[in-house]
Amino acid sequence: MTNFAFVMDLLNIFPKYFLSAGFDHTLVSRWRSGKRRLMPGRHQVKTIAGIFLQRDAVIDPPALERLLKIWYPALPCDTQEEKQRLLEDFLTEKGQGSQEYQKIRDIRLSRLKYVEDALPAEPQGIENVRLGLLGFLDLISAQDEPQRFYLVFTEGQFIYLSDENFGKLFMHKLMKLFEAGHRLSVAIRSDNVAADILYYHKTKLYAHLKGYITTQYYDVFKPCKEKILGIMGKKIALKVIREKLWDFDNTSIDIYSDKESVDGIHKHIQEYLDISQPLMRYDFFGAPSGYLGHARIYKDHPCHIITRFPHFGIMPPEEFADAFAISEDELSLLKREYQAILLDPSFFDENTRVRHIFCATAIDAAFSMQRHQAHALSAMLGRKVWMPTPDLIQQLKTIQTLLKTRGNYEACFLDESQFDEISLQTGVWGNETAITWLEKDTSAASMEYPIVAGMQAFCNTVWDEIPPELRTREAAKRKINKWLRRT
Repeated sequence: MTNFAFVMDLLNIFPKYFLSAGFDHTLVSRWRSGKRRLMPGRHQVKTIAGIFLQRDAVIDPPALERLLKIWYPALPCDTQEEKQRLLEDFLTEKGQGSQEYQKIRDIRLSRLKYVEDALPAEPQGIENVRLGLLGFLDLISAQDEPQRFYLVFTEGQFIYLSDENFGKLFMHKLMKLFEAGHRLSVAIRSDNVAADILYYHKTKLYAHLKGYITTQYYDVFKPCKEKILGIMGKKIALKVIREKLWDFDNTSIDIYSDKESVDGIHKHIQEYLDISQPLMRYDFFGAPSGYLGHARIYKDHPCHIITRFPHFGIMPPEEFADAFAISEDELSLLKREYQAILLDPSFFDENTRVRHIFCATAIDAAFSMQRHQAHALSAMLGRKVWMPTPDLIQQLKTIQTLLKTRGNYEACFLDESQFDEISLQTGVWGNETAITWLEKDTSAASMEYPIVAGMQAFCNTVWDEIPPELRTREAAKRKINKWLRRT
């Protein structure tokens, strides 16, 4: 459905309304279906917008002003000329035929649909906030140049993003902004971090590692009615307000473009940024700087490792060094800066859960080569590091033995599409240490409890989302046996 068709249905207009302007049924049908696009500035769209506005003036209650204020919340829409101009823009927007555009439009404008010949009441509470947040992102998308924008959450983001459909749509729109060059800085109360990571973990963590989002956290509890603050440049700002802590039905959102309001919100956001700090160390592989040198990892805390190849967490340090032809000096470096990756399952208590997830497709491909590159290790050691295929086979044999002898050890092999759905690689050791990275890109580490606990929750969620038949010990043994028969 095109925007032209949307407005026709909203106003209950039939094709005959356009005959007096010289537009026959065939032409109207093509505009409705999108086979013919309405072009900006043409007399046709000006005439059509005028017809819509005339019809809107005689229905009760009028709908177009509400539509335009929802779609263009920071633009003036009071005079007839302003409504005409915005309606022409709405009718001629690009990409209306895509499913993504239509889904966004239907969510944001669903409140305008007729129900038994009457418009429903304005949405309240969290639903209204979600619509406003989408509108804020759309205003950023409409900018001519990439912008850095800021969001402050004084309570958990998951309150707004926990709705699965909205959360996916919100993150999808964010990623579109990032692809266009926009960047986001966020400040969040640290006691909400774990839940926030869990609710929209994959896409957000990926965006952090790519440098699209930078997040800072603050511990100071500041009771306030402002629940979200946002700003783009010094042009557009938003504020979400709730007077009473749990009165979600009375949560409201406003978007501002006047200088006084925008300046006030900018000052308020800066106050939060001033008391916030990052809880993750970025570019960790390239510049560890002793960050994990004093990390203490406990034998009775669970370990999760999600990596494309079985490189880490399988063999003891000396065997690990032999498999990758690592020198004594390099092994000393790894022990000093990256000690967690050298811990094999024998380090943990026999009842402590240890789970590994690997990419079966990548392992399959490696069997056809003499060796494959270990990208994470290469980044740590500042040179290309390789694993010969015989050592990969030995790793698989070791995993097979672990599956047979250690009841606390579990392994799973996913195909490439399933593994790539996770979108990142990570190792999490208890609530003490987390390391996260992309295959050939950036890395990050944290020893801060809120982040590490969130990453543990992330790994548990990833494991639980794997089909049960793929994460049994027997399934892993069968996969390994199939590879070993090729040797």
